[in-house]
Amino acid sequence: MESTDELETQPMSHAHVSPQPSSLRRAFVQALVLSLIPLGTAFAQSSRPQVRVARDGTELRPTQRAKSDVIMTAALGTVLEVIHIEGDRYAHRDSNWYWVLLPRDPFGARPAGWIRGDAVEYLPPVETVKPAPAPATGLAEAPRPQQARNEPNERAVAPALPEPAPSVAVNPPAVSEMVLNFSFGKSDLSDEAKGKLADAVALLKAGAQPVSFAVEGHADWTGPESFNEKLGLARAESVKRHLSEQHQIPIEKISVVSYGENNPAASNATREGRAQNRRVVIKVGT
Repeated sequence: MESTDELETQPMSHAHVSPQPSSLRRAFVQALVLSLIPLGTAFAQSSRPQVRVARDGTELRPTQRAKSDVIMTAALGTVLEVIHIEGDRYAHRDSNWYWVLLPRDPFGARPAGWIRGDAVEYLPPVETVKPAPAPATGLAEAPRPQQARNEPNERAVAPALPEPAPSVAVNPPAVSEMVLNFSFGKSDLSDEAKGKLADAVALLKAGAQPVSFAVEGHADWTGPESFNEKLGLARAESVKRHLSEQHQIPIEKISVVSYGENNPAASNATREGRAQNRRVVIKVGT
């Protein structure tokens, strides 16, 4: 277990799945405030990908492993925007999981949920095409009639052109990701982690956009796999509780999931790698 320094210095060689390509490769650019950066420019030339529900009564859940919690039942043909793809990001597969934006609720917020690839059809992003400029007609502007000599000799006054409307700064969509690390065998937040969360939440609230959080807990491979899965969940729940109690984030806007030791960010064969794997990844969506 992740409970003694002896286990930390002597990593167990139990049956561990060889590190798979991390499903937590940065889905977006490295975030501002050590890992939080808006991605408004990422969608300047194309819209987000979408999925279309292929079965009537398809259920969307707050986490991939949720058995009974259902946050929406989608009808056949419902189209949902994709924030993140868990699985093959380059091809649609039935085993993929899609983290999608749900339709707006009565309060104007857009919660997020998970839907499995075998229940949807993938719709790639549509490239935006700038309209072609109108072709020149080659016709010269007609000459203006000269003023008659018997009219009063007054200077022609050009009509005042309307002033351009002032530009309004538009905040880019706050879709981003950040990572918090944990001490060996611990699930409580450090002061450094609390500071990162406070800075990130302040930036998100300044954007005046409703947000949702997907919190993913991880552990290194020290100890039994079942224990590491519970430890990853405890770390994710600790972040969820802090966001709700200290930053007034509605609890229904926060989903949690544990990957235990199965999605390492670095090699578990070194002390430094194991330290990186003791983490929580927070994905923020509008």
